[in-house]
Amino acid sequence: MNKYLEGAASAAEIREVDDWYRSFDDHAGLTQQLSAEQLAGLEQLLFLRISREIEKAEPPARVIGTSFRYWWAAASVAVLLAAGGVYFARTRAVPPDVAMVTLTEQTSRSSIKKIALPDGTTVWLNFGSKIKYAAKEGREVWLEGEGYFEVAPRQGKTFLVHAGTLDVNVLGTSFNIDAYTPGETVTVTVASGKVAVGSGESARATLAANQQAVYLAAAGKIETNNISAADFSAWRQGQLVFKKAMFSTIAQKLERRYNVRIRFSGEHIAHALLTARFDGNVPLKDVLEMLCDIYGFNYRQEPGKNEYLVYDGQPK
Repeated sequence: MNKYLEGAASAAEIREVDDWYRSFDDHAGLTQQLSAEQLAGLEQLLFLRISREIEKAEPPARVIGTSFRYWWAAASVAVLLAAGGVYFARTRAVPPDVAMVTLTEQTSRSSIKKIALPDGTTVWLNFGSKIKYAAKEGREVWLEGEGYFEVAPRQGKTFLVHAGTLDVNVLGTSFNIDAYTPGETVTVTVASGKVAVGSGESARATLAANQQAVYLAAAGKIETNNISAADFSAWRQGQLVFKKAMFSTIAQKLERRYNVRIRFSGEHIAHALLTARFDGNVPLKDVLEMLCDIYGFNYRQEPGKNEYLVYDGQPK
């Protein structure tokens, strides 16, 4: 069996295993007689055969989209990445007409929502965020926006999150994903356990607690950093935490929190680095005033609009 799965079996050995595989067509109850180890081997064989049949059926140069992907049931080839139970998979697309039954949860632009998935995993959704998940077990999730996950461990069953073109794979851990702008960046921050992230064949990383991966979509690469994970999930308590963040990045979070638009009169203002922490009940004008005071900037609200301009001296 091992030689078959590794692709090292001879022609005679392959025929022997294939004959054994076909015998299940005539003995529907035979799997009940197998041990746990034999069942595991059978599962590997079934999924390997499915994978091979898919490869045979596909044109050699075809590029397959990955909007709807199954982690286990749709012929993924799993590879153990690290002790602690982190898996990464080469997945294949599932046509929309055979996609699993899914449920959707989302938040408004003024609320944070706590959700319990069918498998026991807990998810917090930030403002204006949405997840879609499999109705049966909920261990495959599609995220738009930002979410914090406390994944319930399941023996041998991974938990998969799709965020744009980035996949995040775990067994049981806590982590935050910021995917508000998946076409630009997706940020994964690990609070506990280990997480595998990847997009395609080249951009991959394995993260431990207090590590972060930033996927740069345009470049197709992942950058990793050591951080304090608690700062990136403080939004669950309504807090805003910024550490050496560009004013433009801060403005994006303020726009989502307060449902406003913030503009800058110059790039040097937008790129200014700021460190600050605010409670969720602080009015926007107080937040802007404190941030502007750090560099001596000014701000004003556009007459009759829910829009603010940050400027240095007199606006142009």
